[in-house]
Amino acid sequence: MSKKKIIIVQTGEPIASALEKYGDFDELFIRAMKVDPDLIETYRVYQSEDDNVIFPDVDKIAGLIITGSPAMVTEKHSWSEATVEWLKQFLRTDIPAIGICYGHQLLATALGGKVDWNPNGRQIGGVKLKHTEHIYDDPLLASLSNRIDNEVHLLATHMQSVVQLPDEVTLLGATDRDPHHCFRYRENVWGLQFHPEFTSEIIIDYILARAEDIENEGINTEKLIEDIIENDNGSIILQNFRKLCLGY
Repeated sequence: MSKKKIIIVQTGEPIASALEKYGDFDELFIRAMKVDPDLIETYRVYQSEDDNVIFPDVDKIAGLIITGSPAMVTEKHSWSEATVEWLKQFLRTDIPAIGICYGHQLLATALGGKVDWNPNGRQIGGVKLKHTEHIYDDPLLASLSNRIDNEVHLLATHMQSVVQLPDEVTLLGATDRDPHHCFRYRENVWGLQFHPEFTSEIIIDYILARAEDIENEGINTEKLIEDIIENDNGSIILQNFRKLCLGY
């Protein structure tokens, strides 16, 4: 019998400059998780034909990651809608899963929440996650909790957000522009609007690639870059996830 793997459902690819320098999303996750690549399998659903989206058999999944994407959930691409329907079935299992950015929004949609343009505008660069008390015993995030200032430094880039949280989830944290930045469903599924697979170099590439639009929105790109605080919180989260999935 084949060994179960961590499955990456890839919903898009990084911007061109980051893709060339740092690799595709699955490569970023493999490096950040410090996991054997042979224990990872990627399904690039965004490349699927309209009526031919292939998903993994649940029996082969040790854990699930749904990635970010340059697409918008409200565009309702056929592969995206198919992923939501597949997730509704997957969420009946006890398999660990995390949704990142776009994946976070797809999980919220599958659970009955609502995604739309963030009324507070674009969020990009370093962010401070103000976590709730629920993080203190959270299987994934407890090791990052701080009882003094309840802040965790992370990296994010998004324009759409979960504007209505699903009823059955636990809110784990918010940022100054996104009140629903991080949630947990039951004890095994997490929605993370931030990008734990990113490094500061990657997020700077995103800022520079989108500098004109960012400046037109009244945001100073130089200050965004200056405000990034170097840390390994994202990789710690992903290594915690690896342990939940694979036991080491």
